[in-house]
Amino acid sequence: MHNFNLHSNFYNQPILLTDEEKQDPLPVIRSFFEDVKLVEVRTHLYNLLVVGLTTPNTIYEEASERDAAICFVKQLEKVIEAVFVYAKTLK
Repeated sequence: MHNFNLHSNFYNQPILLTDEEKQDPLPVIRSFFEDVKLVEVRTHLYNLLVVGLTTPNTIYEEASERDAAICFVKQLEKVIEAVFVYAKTLK
């Protein structure tokens, strides 16, 4: 079992955003898409899911490729938190 399940109250809220980013999450979203093109998001997600899980010889054999994938997932998690916070303001 992952800590997400053991501490669901904690993990069911933004933990990567600063207080300032929680007040105004749009710059986080803008920054993400200034750094990463939509086609790159699709490529990373495809590679992580399909290539990473279904092939024995993956593109993640090199440490730099694994590092890039980890960095992407962390960036994506933060932008998802920002979208989560922003969506709550739309109610």
